[in-house]
Amino acid sequence: MHSDSRAAALVALANDQWGLVTSRQAGTVVGVSPQHLKQIADAGVLERVRHGMYRVANFPYDQHQDLRVAWMALDPARVVWERLDDQVPVGVISHRSAAVLHGLGDMDADVVELTSERRIRLSMPEVEIHRGRLERADWEVIDGLAVTTGLRTVADLAKAGIDTGHLGGVVRDALSRGRVGEDDLIAALADQALAYGHAPFDGRGFLDALVEMAGVPTTAISLAHIAAQHTVARATDPAELAEALKSLLPPGQLLSALERIRTETTIEEALAKVLGAIMQDPTLVAALQNAGLREAFEQARPVLDPATLRAIRAAQRTGGRTEQ
Repeated sequence: MHSDSRAAALVALANDQWGLVTSRQAGTVVGVSPQHLKQIADAGVLERVRHGMYRVANFPYDQHQDLRVAWMALDPARVVWERLDDQVPVGVISHRSAAVLHGLGDMDADVVELTSERRIRLSMPEVEIHRGRLERADWEVIDGLAVTTGLRTVADLAKAGIDTGHLGGVVRDALSRGRVGEDDLIAALADQALAYGHAPFDGRGFLDALVEMAGVPTTAISLAHIAAQHTVARATDPAELAEALKSLLPPGQLLSALERIRTETTIEEALAKVLGAIMQDPTLVAALQNAGLREAFEQARPVLDPATLRAIRAAQRTGGRTEQ
């Protein structure tokens, strides 16, 4: 392959990896020698990010570049899409870095944190590598990176002894956005309950304390839980779902409860999501109306999104039949 074509192939490979390429990949994938790689960099086509890692010059800004560089450095010979096909990649983004990618809590992640099953040392002082067991269910792909799931992230942060204020914020967001189920979270927190001053294996008490510290009304968490469950699997018993919503927030209390959580946009989105889904099912609409929630819908008007409000009004006009 001509040197110019190899340089073009190298840039193409980097473009498929957020503008990044390792010297190992340059040699094994494209066949570019270390000397040629240096020439390409000296010509201004690539810029050196760290030892063994290059970036295409003038590649668009990426706010997660530090995470990508660290993750690629764990397994520098393999391209990213191959690693994402592994049952468990050589390392995943975890702990505070994972929380940031999930949008959970409000922690600073000035150090890139990763977890690997095997011992790995990188000459990168801004990177911390935890050693721990990983299974396929423990990670997912976010923005092209292997990242611990919301549930595993909470468990890792609790095990690492993060302060309850920050942990509470992560738990609040994970629950309210439907990233984790309440029962799974209780089980994940149980092992660390004693370390945080609760009874041994009291995951329920630990979770309640975190939720209270985060200032999240119980009604908000329950609403989000119902929303998450409804989107995962449609209710098999419409009347049961209607009664669950009614018992959670009776019509006379819905408005005040919503006022308390108005600042939690994620809660509003959760409520709009579940009601929007319900409005697409005439049977559920009828069940909710029979449960006496018509007034509750009207009281919810200030915080529901326009699309959901239109569906509610249409359902009310048609007596429970959604308009096409």
